[in-house]
Amino acid sequence: MKIKTTTIGAYPKPSCTPIGDWFPDAEDQEAKGADKGLLQRWSITDYEENITKAGESAETDFLNAIQEVVDDQVQAGIDIPTDGEVRRENYIYYQCRRITGIDFHTVTHKSVRSGAFEANLPTITGPISLSKPMLAHDYRTAQKFCSNPVKITIPGPMTITDSIADDFYNNGKKLGIDLANALNSEILNLVEAGCKNIQVDEPVFARKT
Repeated sequence: MKIKTTTIGAYPKPSCTPIGDWFPDAEDQEAKGADKGLLQRWSITDYEENITKAGESAETDFLNAIQEVVDDQVQAGIDIPTDGEVRRENYIYYQCRRITGIDFHTVTHKSVRSGAFEANLPTITGPISLSKPMLAHDYRTAQKFCSNPVKITIPGPMTITDSIADDFYNNGKKLGIDLANALNSEILNLVEAGCKNIQVDEPVFARKT
């Protein structure tokens, strides 16, 4: 039986993409050495400003970029390609922007990743629920560009809660339940759309076990 191949999810963004990569240039060794991770690099304004700057061409640019990364993976022999997370400022906050209760204009300075570093983070200011399902749309878009089954990734609740600040719940259990329900709704939408390869990214869980 052949072992199926896939990619981790994120893929270097083509130059036409309206937003930049969340990871440093692999060729810039000095930048890699000084890099503290995507949370420290996150800016409250960059994503929205870049989308606004792209204007009416943003969607066309995203589609061209998605097709390019899907084609690249398929041509390389990948059995289950991803959309490269091309639309995402990073693999966590793209999902958070579709969740009611997480405010990207209210930031809190917080120690994260078990005290490894500090960062300014989006803040929970109200009850959490899924406001705008998007991943089913992303799946359908990427699937149009190839006959291979496409995989879609989604961050898990532990990784999300360790990447934002809480100024509403002050109760980890209640927060976890609401967030898990919101993510479950997104996953069920993906299943209904026909996606059979869904990857829940939960690196913080791995750190805590």
